[in-house]
Amino acid sequence: MAKESIGQYIIRLIKQSGMLGKLIAANTIVFLAFAIIGLIGNLSYPPEYSAEGFMLPGVGEIAKGYFIAPGDPSELIYKPWSVITHMFTHADFRHFIFNMIMLYFSGSIFVRFFGERRLLLTYLLGGVFAYALHLIVYSVFPGMAVYGTPSILGASASIMAVFIGAAFHQPSFKVNLFGVFPVQLFILAAIYIISDLAGIGSQNRTAYVAHLGGALFGGLSVINAFSSKNFMNRIDRLIFKLKLGNFSFKRNKNSSSKSSGGWRKKPKMKVYQSTKASAQTDDEYNSSKAEHKARIDAILDKISKKGYEGLTKEEKDILFNESKD
Repeated sequence: MAKESIGQYIIRLIKQSGMLGKLIAANTIVFLAFAIIGLIGNLSYPPEYSAEGFMLPGVGEIAKGYFIAPGDPSELIYKPWSVITHMFTHADFRHFIFNMIMLYFSGSIFVRFFGERRLLLTYLLGGVFAYALHLIVYSVFPGMAVYGTPSILGASASIMAVFIGAAFHQPSFKVNLFGVFPVQLFILAAIYIISDLAGIGSQNRTAYVAHLGGALFGGLSVINAFSSKNFMNRIDRLIFKLKLGNFSFKRNKNSSSKSSGGWRKKPKMKVYQSTKASAQTDDEYNSSKAEHKARIDAILDKISKKGYEGLTKEEKDILFNESKD
């Protein structure tokens, strides 16, 4: 077996770590990049003190400013990418390491219930929703903006969306706090929400409203979590299986025509019903109902062990049809 370098080992580790590992890796890479930029900048051009005695930002902080989501929405014209990049940018090492621990803790639980693809969507959409709510609240309530509308950086709001989503879906799920004390997930979620509510209006510039926005998104995202009407499932289908009318954007392997572009149209289907109605006795009906219930319970048990993405297409269809009844 060929000896691998440290770089090859890290790349292999990231590839094998799943979506949770990739999110942590993305946050880590961004943090290290800004740490290196800041170190080089400070060695070359150290921060200076203004006439008022305040330290002016160094090169690292100036570069980081392009990744932070601004408190003034008009500034988004100059850096629209910050709506996403702020979720991977952190103020300092303590801010970064605490968020990564929370992301690993909450993400590990979330993936057990919903799978990796749902984790990515919740992380990104939860962060965007939280930022939008942050801007709305500060613009609607003047008392909130006495000290100005703070900029947003950090993964906290995205992590709150993931954490609260898992807690609202399985509130009685128990975790061992400090590895010793068993605590229900819902209790931990309540503590975090109350803490953020208590911090609203304080002067420490922490984005408590954004945290609560992430929590709100997480709670809403798991309402009828496995129903076809759930907005997260609709977004998932829109993004990963784009459909327009009768056209399904799936590659047709048998077609190489430039006019069709390799895409195929869905065939129209006709349904014929049999004229022979099958009558069931009470015993047959009760037996069929019991088998159906056992099938649903087995699917739900499989979700708790392998996540939603662990289901087969047939099992997902059964679950969707059940949610419509």
